[in-house]
Amino acid sequence: MSIIKPFLADSAFPQLEIAGISELMREIFQKHLQPLGGRAYHVQDCRLSRVNNRQGTHCILQHTLRLAEAETGCERIQWVTSVMYAEDRTPQKWGKLRVYNPGEIPDISSTFEPFFFIPDLRMLVQVFPYDHGLPTLPLLMAGPSPELEALLLARFGPGDWHAEAWNVEPLHYRAELRATLRLTVQAQDNVTGRTEERHFYAKVYNDKEKGEQTYQVLRALWDKTSAGDAGFTVGRPIAYLNDLRTLLQEETPGTSLEDILLQQDEATPAMRKAAGTLVALHLDHVPMSQRRCLRDEIAALERAGKQLQWACPHLRAETQEIIGAVVAGLEEVALAPTHGDLKLEHILFDGDRLALLDLDNFAEADPVQDAAKVLAHLAGMPFRSPLPDGCAQTAARAFAGEYFAHVPETWRDRLPLHYAGAILKVAAGIFRRQEPGWPDTITTLVEEAKGSLAGKVW
Repeated sequence: MSIIKPFLADSAFPQLEIAGISELMREIFQKHLQPLGGRAYHVQDCRLSRVNNRQGTHCILQHTLRLAEAETGCERIQWVTSVMYAEDRTPQKWGKLRVYNPGEIPDISSTFEPFFFIPDLRMLVQVFPYDHGLPTLPLLMAGPSPELEALLLARFGPGDWHAEAWNVEPLHYRAELRATLRLTVQAQDNVTGRTEERHFYAKVYNDKEKGEQTYQVLRALWDKTSAGDAGFTVGRPIAYLNDLRTLLQEETPGTSLEDILLQQDEATPAMRKAAGTLVALHLDHVPMSQRRCLRDEIAALERAGKQLQWACPHLRAETQEIIGAVVAGLEEVALAPTHGDLKLEHILFDGDRLALLDLDNFAEADPVQDAAKVLAHLAGMPFRSPLPDGCAQTAARAFAGEYFAHVPETWRDRLPLHYAGAILKVAAGIFRRQEPGWPDTITTLVEEAKGSLAGKVW
């Protein structure tokens, strides 16, 4: 049986002492999951795969279950999300959801009832793809609406195309926030008999405005790249469907920078090219209405700090000291176009062409934040991949050398501060994803942030 970890202690959510024990939760889900269609399933394994404690309001836990059908033995993976609200508000939420569920949520599942309540734990459980924060997600998982089908078939070009087969694959899911689906469409031209297969991506949002904003950003960037006015490309936007809260994009081919780094022999030129592309973005002019000022950066850093202090109470003083130094040292600066969430997997290479993915946080902000985030993710990569630490450091030096050689000299002065903050955010992400060995990893990364502030890294 897994042993409860200290980070799961929270007086607002006493049931976390049980929710953090995988074997107990496996037994609880086995008891409470309600199969549909007369089938029976055995919960073979239960793994806590994501934690998001919004202290003072609610806590979200995502478990990944490995199921086996009792009759056939066939196995499948199932995501379930447990939500707990402070001040004993969970039963109230469950009461509202029970009224909402029968008439408004499409029944596409042949596996389990979409929602249930565990009274002893005061825990509301959602079975993917059902999510009260993403009410349109089940519709997309069920298959294309006529509007969606027409939009995607139009991307096959001239002809009289009809869909022969569809497949919907969930790629990323953050409960109550957003989900990314990969749509594979096989179509045939009724005139020529020719068949083709294409891939598209659908991102479902809990916030209608956020999806619309991202769509407008993608359109502006796509127009610039199509005209040859940018040193990179983006996934071509197809449409934003307001009723479905869904952004549609064409597939962007390529190999991620993270995968290239694992090849090692191609890492240095790839890092330099990525740095050059980032320079082009930061020195360009892209009209936009979204801004992320210093106070927004500070708020994000403080949220990450709270997560770390909850996860690692013994690092509380060091974490607070780092955040205090970053906040005291940063000042308002001239803003520039920034990606806002630049991870290594968000940079794709397709030959000489480079593409940027996941532009939900694209805004005018301090551009050094982007560079610092790339470097921070490089620092964290050896903890979750076979990339040796020395190779990560070589890649980081290549990236930083190329980037800061082509931007104003004063930008480099801000790197130690932004890098320290970005390291804490990477550490918080490692905890939220419950990556193996996360306590030791976080301890090492906190030391890296301290080293940056002391001038030992940059």
